[in-house]
Amino acid sequence: MSATTHLLIVLACLTPSVAATQTPSCPGGRASTAVEQYTWVEPHARDVVVQHVVKAITGLGYTFTDTTGPFVTAPKFSWPTNVVFKLWRGLLYPGATLTIEVEPTGPWTRVRLETRLQCETGQRPPPGHPQDVDFSTFVLSQTQAEASWAISSPLHRVKVRAFAESCAPLEEGDRKIEVCRRMAEAQRRNPEALRQYVLALARFYHARDAWKPLSELFALEGERASTYGEVGAAMLGARQFDDARKLFERATALWPADPTMPYHLGRAHLGLHAFGPATDAFAVAVRLDSTLADAHTFSAVALAQLGRLDDSRRHCAIATRYLEAALADRVADVDAWLGLAYCAGIVARDREAVSYFERALAIDASGARATPELVDVIKTSYGAVGPQPPAPLPQRP
Repeated sequence: MSATTHLLIVLACLTPSVAATQTPSCPGGRASTAVEQYTWVEPHARDVVVQHVVKAITGLGYTFTDTTGPFVTAPKFSWPTNVVFKLWRGLLYPGATLTIEVEPTGPWTRVRLETRLQCETGQRPPPGHPQDVDFSTFVLSQTQAEASWAISSPLHRVKVRAFAESCAPLEEGDRKIEVCRRMAEAQRRNPEALRQYVLALARFYHARDAWKPLSELFALEGERASTYGEVGAAMLGARQFDDARKLFERATALWPADPTMPYHLGRAHLGLHAFGPATDAFAVAVRLDSTLADAHTFSAVALAQLGRLDDSRRHCAIATRYLEAALADRVADVDAWLGLAYCAGIVARDREAVSYFERALAIDASGARATPELVDVIKTSYGAVGPQPPAPLPQRP
């Protein structure tokens, strides 16, 4: 019997008839609209992933009502076994269904997990749990997390037997690093394989380990400004500021006319709370390109920390002018909204500051909070006016 035939038989045995599926009604007939989705790529063939999906989801107590397309479960009305819910089991579980799409992407597989709650129960968290937590949001998030972990955790232990053209689609983490490493070792003369390995290390807090493969990449294709920019941005994003500083110090020497290099060097110094060197680097950037709005923004942040408030406000006035003019083209850029937020905050335009910052949070909550010296100014605005709705998105003319 082939593996495929065996899998179909297993699915048939696991699939109850629709008539046999009992769905308890919701209290008061209040159906929930709460839904959460998560998509990731597994470095395995589809048949391998399907087998683990079936085993994982049935192991959590779900039954399938459809396996002909996406895998769809019947509603399950019992609490997940997750220890997080230990205090919650005296409450009514609102029920959940899962829909899992498993589609090939090259030799690998894209998994899309959707979790839907069934009922709106109007309950609050149990005593002993923070009462400001929304019941449905928390239950949905933890139910989704349990299902995604049940699928992906055992797949982490399965040996990768096929390689795609790039490891880039994989979720950041140690497993991606391992897959990228193996791909780079198997394709020693392929600069893209090495580049993806370097980026995987830099993005997941292993910047120190990235230097050796980065030097091998430079030996293959030479030192390119685009490589410095991409790898350095990955280091900054992972808050590996000292490694980013070393990289951009070299980059400013190699490309002295490129304003983005001293700008990113300034961001690395700012992350290290070295405000003097940060100010110097931003000054070089704006001397090379006076329209570089983000360099003006973060120069203002660094100057304020040095007590040079008049200079800080001057840079903010310039930054605001350029940011407002370009905002329609940068609506998804967290730094644009942060610049507007900070520069409104330092002149006590508190409602604008909070509103801009709320928009930045909606785009990238982690990135919005990455510079504490900037966030401290916004906190003062929150204290003055409280929460505000996110700033409206600009319309193109």
